[in-house]
Formats: sequence, structure tokens, C-alpha cells
Amino acid sequence: MKRAMKLRILTPTDVVLDEEVVHVTAEDVTGSLGVRPGHAALVSALVPGIVVARPPGGRDRYVAINGGVMLVGREGVEIVTRQAVAGGDLSHLEDTVVAGFEKEAREDRVNRAAFEKMRISFMRGVLEFDRAEA
Repeated sequence: MKRAMKLRILTPTDVVLDEEVVHVTAEDVTGSLGVRPGHAALVSALVPGIVVARPPGGRDRYVAINGGVMLVGREGVEIVTRQAVAGGDLSHLEDTVVAGFEKEAREDRVNRAAFEKMRISFMRGVLEFDRAEA
């Protein structure tokens, strides 16, 4: 039997995956990253994508994540992310979930820009009010 390590994938509200694995593949800004038991300690910022978890003697498990941080240590691998969805159908995860994560990220950027414009407009109004009073 292959040597295994613990893999935990966590969101702020859920433990999406908690099992023994022999290999984990995730993606950071430099590309694909593989981890096996005994890997050197590591902290890496992950991009939105698919984490592949290979249990000993089992079928690969797939978890779509919306970016996050991967911590590799003696006890195994922990991935902390804002959103994660586990599934057995890789094409479904890639086509729908990751696309949804990317759409949400774009919407977040648009919302932040709109908020910033509103904040600047408010500050201009306050400054004009102060000038009118002086």
C-alpha cells in the first residue's frame, strides 16, 4: 500500500474534503504543482481551478476552488479557499463551477469600482459643502 497523507480543503463555512491521499495536484501562479507524502514544507497562493486528490487505491477526486492558500506540512496538505465544490465529473466542474467563479470575480471587480466611484463622489460633495459653508 502506498504511503498516504491527510488532505483537507476548507471554506469559511465547510470542510469540503477531509481524507487520506497519496497525491494532490493544484495550480498556483507558476503553474501546476504536485504534492506527495514527504514533500517539503510549502505555502502557496492558489489560483481558481481544479484540485485533483488521489486516494490510495481509489479514483481521483476533483474539487473546484476559487483560489486560496495551500499549506503543506508534516501532517499533510490543507487548502483554504473562499469557495469550493467537490465533484466526480471533471468536465462539469471545469465548465460550470470554474466559469462561475471567474464570473463572480469579474462582478466583484465591477462592484468594487462602482463603490469607489460612489465614495469619491460622496467625498467631493462633502468638500463642496465645506467650501460653501466657509
